[in-house]
Amino acid sequence: MKKINFWLFYIVVSVPIIIASCSKTEDETTASSTAACSTSLSTSASGTLTDFATTKGVDNVTGTYSMSWQGATPTGGCITSGAVSTMISNDGIPSDSQNFKLQYIITSDTSFTRIMTYYSDNNSCATVSGYSATSYTNVTVGDNITMATAPSGYPTYGTKVSYKDTCFMAKGVTDTATAFINAMSNVSGAVTGTELNKEDNGDTYYNIMTVNDNHTSSVYDWLFVGPKSTSAYPDNYSSSSGDVMWQ
Repeated sequence: MKKINFWLFYIVVSVPIIIASCSKTEDETTASSTAACSTSLSTSASGTLTDFATTKGVDNVTGTYSMSWQGATPTGGCITSGAVSTMISNDGIPSDSQNFKLQYIITSDTSFTRIMTYYSDNNSCATVSGYSATSYTNVTVGDNITMATAPSGYPTYGTKVSYKDTCFMAKGVTDTATAFINAMSNVSGAVTGTELNKEDNGDTYYNIMTVNDNHTSSVYDWLFVGPKSTSAYPDNYSSSSGDVMWQ
């Protein structure tokens, strides 16, 4: 069983400015035992999540957000160089990856998709070697919270958010990427060149998120995502579990 941890190293420029981890029970691990859910897993941006805590007037999340690594905002969200070797060593991407993207795509007013795409070309994110994605639905935005302190680079406020783990999609274009996908805790029987699309575990997750939009030191909007839990809302962000995204 492979547990994927995405270690984020976020550097704040001035004032603080979305994969995939899924689980199934043993009797749900084969692709043939679960129904396809292509109608509920979308990778097209549409709709807006609203009412998040923010320091600015805009309090919504819409479109596509890409992961920031060490404060970088690479073109198209394509992460390269040392980040790739770090992710490979932490079992976050396949060993033949040369680049990768982690993105949050807001797919409706109550859903989003978190997708990790692996690339085999050198530093251009042009040749896909595989991908995995999870669709989260039933997004409910709740109360705002504040913290006395937060991890370095994170704001000291957030908004409670719950959402349901609904659909899983993955494809290995290379054999190495297929082996990586098959080693995930919710996957069995993935075949190179064939997209696996199935219902996911249906768990409800509790989390905190916030947006920081158009800082004076940055032209980007930022989305902070905490460590999700199936039992209770977290009371703070985590520097080792969660995502820092930009748009």
